[in-house]
Amino acid sequence: MRKLLLSTTAIIAAGAISSAAVADVSISGAYKFSYQNQDSGINTVGESGDRMWSESTIKMKFSNKTDSGLDISLATALLSQGEDNSDANLLADNHSLTIAGGFGTLQLGSAGGVGDKMTRTAQDILGTPDGLTGDLVAFHDTATGNLADDNADLGKDIDDQANITYILPTMGGLSAGVTIRDAGANTNQNDDETEIGAKYTFTSGDVTGVLHYAANSQDGTTAGATGTDSSSMGIDLTMGNIRAVYAQSQTDVSATEETEITDFGVNYNFGNGMTLAVIQTAVEENTGGETLDVTTVGASYTIASGLSASITYHDYDYENGTSGAVDDDGSSTIFSLVASF
Repeated sequence: MRKLLLSTTAIIAAGAISSAAVADVSISGAYKFSYQNQDSGINTVGESGDRMWSESTIKMKFSNKTDSGLDISLATALLSQGEDNSDANLLADNHSLTIAGGFGTLQLGSAGGVGDKMTRTAQDILGTPDGLTGDLVAFHDTATGNLADDNADLGKDIDDQANITYILPTMGGLSAGVTIRDAGANTNQNDDETEIGAKYTFTSGDVTGVLHYAANSQDGTTAGATGTDSSSMGIDLTMGNIRAVYAQSQTDVSATEETEITDFGVNYNFGNGMTLAVIQTAVEENTGGETLDVTTVGASYTIASGLSASITYHDYDYENGTSGAVDDDGSSTIFSLVASF
């Protein structure tokens, strides 16, 4: 992604110039247009299964290095997405202040915590993953069923919510951190969250690998209510043009309700701007015996610098067990065109 780099100089004067600070500004953006055709196993009269989706992202980052060696940056991302204009208003997707130095990295604001930064799922190896391309939620009954999540990242994570994140300095390939979120001051806002995460990067011969782990603990919304615990671990391996990801996650909604997810994927880079990915995802809920199996095939191609296209095909099978939800067995095809600036 090309970035527009600007330099600005702020001169503070109070009778005489006391100091000058130079900040670098990085601005980047992307626009995605997608078309989806879903062939559901549930026969609904008058339902076409077709939809169009647009997504616009603008990212701005201001950075400055102090005389004492601290790196200070402000990052803001604006997001517009949806199927019509009412859903596509340009809003702040995330924003944060980051202070980094020899002590590590401190992030303050509404941005992804360590669970978002340090977990990995096989859906990540798709050519242009986003909320639509990697969205498996539509493949099961969310209103009646009990599945807590649909891929092997954290079932609950802190993302785009006000939080404090601290990440230790990287030590021999190991990076670790913690994120804390306070849900609010009202009686129904006691669902505070604590997240820990770590990843370890290593090299063995021609193989480069990363081990990922994160866990999240969320309290109940009211005092004494049952909270949610989730964890995720995975391994991401790259050798030449081949990348493989294996991940597992578990979400405990209560003492008896648990969702376990396993996904595995392989991505091959042909070296001519084209990649091909194959992913298998298996979801199982132990209380009602619900299961969701999804086989995904995705291909992406770089048409020109800053312009790419992708096609993703999902074949899914959802069984409700004894939950009372509706079984669904079908497929979904998504075509996307992405321009990056």
